[in-house]
Amino acid sequence: MAPESAATGNFKMFNTGMIAAQYIYPLAKSLEFLCGLAFVTNRFVALANLVILPVSINIFMIHFFMSPENLPVAIFVLGSNLFLIYRYWEHYKGLFQATE
Repeated sequence: MAPESAATGNFKMFNTGMIAAQYIYPLAKSLEFLCGLAFVTNRFVALANLVILPVSINIFMIHFFMSPENLPVAIFVLGSNLFLIYRYWEHYKGLFQATE
């Protein structure tokens, strides 16, 4: 297995800022863990899909703009999340209906 390449340029500055914020990585990793647990146990999957969506979008945007060499992985992550939202669409229909 090849070693992971070191962050450079704008991606390195972005990563340094995220680390300096101190709460972003623990928050993101906690959400990822809890959503992963929901997916594995097949409980609260519809909720986990919505909670993890901003993280998936952010992963995609970071790699699209700053680290395109890892873009295929980011596309897979976002695509998987969107597929699960499509799969559980029945659970979200009420969010898009106007109430009287």
